[in-house]
Amino acid sequence: MSDKVQTLLDGSRVYLSGPMDFIGSRVIEKYLGWRSVLTPILQALNVNVLDPWNKPTIRGLDPDNEYGKEGVNRDKSRYEKDFWTNPETRALYETEFWETVHIDLRMTDISDFMIAFVPTNIYSVGTVHEILLSKQQKKPTLLVSPPITFDIFPELMKLPEEDRRKLKYYGIKENPQGLPSQWYGRIVGGHYLFDGFGWESISLKSNNFYPDLLDAVMEQARNNPETDLDQWTKVKQWLDEYTPLKELQGGVLDHVTFKGQEEELFYKEYNSDKEREHHYFWYNKPYTPRRPVLYQLLSIASGYIPPKIQLNSSLDVNGNLVHHSVRVTDDSWLLISLADQ
Repeated sequence: MSDKVQTLLDGSRVYLSGPMDFIGSRVIEKYLGWRSVLTPILQALNVNVLDPWNKPTIRGLDPDNEYGKEGVNRDKSRYEKDFWTNPETRALYETEFWETVHIDLRMTDISDFMIAFVPTNIYSVGTVHEILLSKQQKKPTLLVSPPITFDIFPELMKLPEEDRRKLKYYGIKENPQGLPSQWYGRIVGGHYLFDGFGWESISLKSNNFYPDLLDAVMEQARNNPETDLDQWTKVKQWLDEYTPLKELQGGVLDHVTFKGQEEELFYKEYNSDKEREHHYFWYNKPYTPRRPVLYQLLSIASGYIPPKIQLNSSLDVNGNLVHHSVRVTDDSWLLISLADQ
């Protein structure tokens, strides 16, 4: 690798896909959600981040034009009065959000790879749409699916076991292993499935968040039986020498730029009793991912393309179908360079 290109991902573009509705607080999600946490790491790797919370400027339009932009408040009250009885209201509902969909899908188009957060207890049609588009365009599409357990909801744990079992008929279902929908297994590929980012055991409010995170991710990977220790040593050596990540200091909010009045809205929510007790990512319960996406990104950035397992089928002498596994190059990560064009 030349001195000019310090990482395999140098100059690439990533789109960050995941739920923006059906969450606790849109303003907390925008400024302290997974996209805000991950963005400084990606930028240190010289990756251009395409974030639906911070949509790019549209050429030819005034810089102050709000085409497709999403704020932290979304008002649907205008549809509630006569949505089911007035075709014009439904037409407005159908049309009004198109600008946002348009920009999000174009960001998916121009990205080189995607990272998607897909918890199994949140409804998100837009995320599925973007994942399908990304895979149709033969892009690496990394999915993070966290564990979902009732013990993070004290009120639910107080219910009798029989009542908790009934909750699944209303869409409230435990998924303690964080197994994603099997639909993703073939569409995306099992080698692109992860059960966490890598920061789930570190307080999001830590003033030393990023140095602690990089140490934790490498330690978790070293102790993971799936890890190739020879390759881990190479990644660790690269990480120790890669200055932009070594210089990544401070906490999450040290790297946030607030937009207008959203800073006031954020700190009002941030200082509420509910958020004051919130220290860990997702459901405020620390856990250590068995397969964190951050180690995968660091491996790729260091110049290593992880192989994938491919299964070939054949018939044995008795006519039974058997599978044979082989390791093959994950050619989705053979990113096209325009440097020599």
